[in-house]
Amino acid sequence: MRQQPGSGDEGFSVVEMLVALAVLSVTMLASAPFFVRSLTNVNKQRTRQAAIQLAETAMEQVRGLKGSALLTGRSVNATQAQFNAAPSAVLPYLATMQVAGDPMITDPTSTAGANAPLPTSVQTLTVEGTAYTQNIYVGECEVYLTGTTECVYPKGAAAPADTTQILQFFRVVVLETWTDKTCKGSTCSYVSTTLVSRAAEPTFDFNRPAPQVMDNTQTWYVGDTVSYQMKARGGQLPNTWTIAALPPGLSMAPSGMITGSPTAPTAATGLQTTATVTDHANRNNTGIVTFYVYRLPTPTVPAGVTSHVGDTYSLAMAATNGATPYSYAVTGLPPGLSLNSTTNTVTGSPTTAGTYPVTVTVTDTNGRTGTATYTQTVYPAVTLSGVADQTVDLSAKVSMTAAGGGGDGNYTYSATGLPPGVTISSNTGVIFSKSTASGRFLPTITVSDGKGGTAGKQIVVIVSTSSSLVFTAPSLTAPDRSTAKGTATSLTLTTNGTLLGLSPVLTISNLPPGLTLNALTGVISGTPTTAGTYTVTATATALAPPSSSILTFTWTIT
Repeated sequence: MRQQPGSGDEGFSVVEMLVALAVLSVTMLASAPFFVRSLTNVNKQRTRQAAIQLAETAMEQVRGLKGSALLTGRSVNATQAQFNAAPSAVLPYLATMQVAGDPMITDPTSTAGANAPLPTSVQTLTVEGTAYTQNIYVGECEVYLTGTTECVYPKGAAAPADTTQILQFFRVVVLETWTDKTCKGSTCSYVSTTLVSRAAEPTFDFNRPAPQVMDNTQTWYVGDTVSYQMKARGGQLPNTWTIAALPPGLSMAPSGMITGSPTAPTAATGLQTTATVTDHANRNNTGIVTFYVYRLPTPTVPAGVTSHVGDTYSLAMAATNGATPYSYAVTGLPPGLSLNSTTNTVTGSPTTAGTYPVTVTVTDTNGRTGTATYTQTVYPAVTLSGVADQTVDLSAKVSMTAAGGGGDGNYTYSATGLPPGVTISSNTGVIFSKSTASGRFLPTITVSDGKGGTAGKQIVVIVSTSSSLVFTAPSLTAPDRSTAKGTATSLTLTTNGTLLGLSPVLTISNLPPGLTLNALTGVISGTPTTAGTYTVTATATALAPPSSSILTFTWTIT
């Protein structure tokens, strides 16, 4: 209740007091989460700083030990068990470390390690009421001076061949873990690592031996940018160098640094020269060094290749320059062809016509590569049509037209075994001629295109007659025979010569081995000795009036 005006103190009503208290309560409630979060973050930073301090204390202990003492008291079995039980936080580090143990522990079953200076067992430490677990992992790894200087294990493909460029280290990993609900899984962790040399502690000898030239054999390629430091051991630094000769394009500073870009290859045996190193005490040593300079390898490829679908294809890979042996890779080959990496030959039969740009890559023994390309054109397979078996009278013409297909379209025709007097036009494939002899013939008609593709077909042509000399046995329509090897056989050849008052003379060619013809009786007899298929040609010739008949048939010996 307000005082009366003029009292000198207006005061506050009960309602105003209640409103003020309500506003203050709301303000305090809104500020509470802020204060809680602030306290939580402070506590989290405090516990993390304590973990960092514990890890640094452990690292100080590690640094206080000689490298050779890091494994003291740690058996291989205990170290392996510690690695196997490691949490995920340290697994990336352990993957680069080789398990190792104290070489003085010779018992293969030993599990010692819990009481080692760097124990394999879990240690529990309490700081300001927070319990921390500490694990100290020790393993071996290597650092390559030619790489990223990252510690690695096992020895990888990037390891330099020069072992002086490989440093041996122990890697020590300290893991601190503690419970905090603000961390993932309510467990926080902190990892600290360091490298300690595995080399024996240095001993200082001011009476160093005289310098000695090391193996400085090097391989470069024309156009490479070279920066190579000559190597020597011993001597009182600094060393100075001289060299008798260098590949063209290279020079050497007195410090032994070779720089430049080779402009010409050396002989296959390299450039063998002498280098002399002189130390600060004017002691020197001369050694033989060999430098190899190559041109980049270059595949030898054809200017262009043509083939046909279905052809049997073979192309041997070859290259020049570089250092042998070579290996090859080929891309863009027509379907059906592939590279045999053992014989370095492209083989197969193309299956699809087209034009294919082919790239050949050659890699020499030093891993340097060169490429070259060529074009392979695959034409459709050449085909032959228009020819078939035919029977004509001696007085009529043999008539047919061979027709090529596929290929490049530029066709040439040929034939073997046609009846005498019958020819084929090489340009048109037309056969239109009379035979001068009767009988049975087995001509082969062939078409070739302008790219070497061919197709052929053997047909049967029978030239019959009723008024001239002709074979009557075996039959012109079915004279072919088959006989087992080692089995006695016989075949009688007869003509119509007697009916015509002729006395033909019989001859024969290409009989299977073991068979002979009695020209007087016309009997072929004997025992075949060699398996195979033989094209036999029998000829009957009469002088008056002049006439002849030819019988061609196959005799298969199985």
